[in-house]
Amino acid sequence: MFSKSVELCSPEALFNEAEEHKFRIKILSGLSSAELEMLLVQLKDAIRIFPMPEYEKFLNEANSLISDPDDTEYLALSLALNKCPIWSNDPHLKKQTLVKVFTTKELAEFLKSKNLF
Repeated sequence: MFSKSVELCSPEALFNEAEEHKFRIKILSGLSSAELEMLLVQLKDAIRIFPMPEYEKFLNEANSLISDPDDTEYLALSLALNKCPIWSNDPHLKKQTLVKVFTTKELAEFLKSKNLF
């Protein structure tokens, strides 16, 4: 995630979501509160955040392509960025065929094949 060879992009909703699920992330990761806060700061530095107006005109199209409204912003941003791939383990995102979706395993394999990881 911190490779300079790959640019990570996200809608502004990402860190709102992280805040909502902080307790669960802490439990699942085994990180202390301080470690989790430090990781979130590092992620904010590593991920290019796009405000809603930059992908808003793609929201209706994205909404028509997937069933989970929680992921509409991610697909809309991808469409706004010329269909850049999405990194997600949500199986419903793979049901649409407009944008390439990598699972974590697939992304790791792809990056390794390109000597980026």
